[in-house]
Amino acid sequence: MTQHALRAMHLLCGAAVAGAFTLGLTTAAQAADAPVSSPTSPPKAATAASQKPARPSRTDRLQAICSSADLNHDGSVSLEEFHQDIVQSWHSLSPDATGYVKLADLAQVPRMGKGRLRRLAAIDKDGDGKLSFKEVVETRMAYFEAADADQNDQLSLQECVAYERQRRSSNP
Repeated sequence: MTQHALRAMHLLCGAAVAGAFTLGLTTAAQAADAPVSSPTSPPKAATAASQKPARPSRTDRLQAICSSADLNHDGSVSLEEFHQDIVQSWHSLSPDATGYVKLADLAQVPRMGKGRLRRLAAIDKDGDGKLSFKEVVETRMAYFEAADADQNDQLSLQECVAYERQRRSSNP
């Protein structure tokens, strides 16, 4: 994998990790709405509403990430908005009193897949098993610079989608 490819995954990871905490809550809420059966009654048939929703497309996920970072809702993410998103994402990871996030702790987060954990581990440049704010910022800023094709310090959804396609095609 190229450095740019790793960096691109990390931006997505930053937002995805923040979303992992809410995914656990969503899953619990969905389970509460699931049909219930008892030993004395036959199981209820699942309705279309209770079935798992289809996984959103990559473009939909990028759109959600861009929309959440686009604080002024102008359709693009400025460098300042991107910085704010980095800080918010960092705090959602819940760094410990020393200012680090331990990879072992992240492994315990519900729905934290092995692939996502590997991408987060790649951010750990010094290999100490912890993520520092500096490691996260450097990785996410490298993504911004690489994806900002017109170098105007604004990321559009189109730039992110194009960069992700380029990244994926260079890593079969």
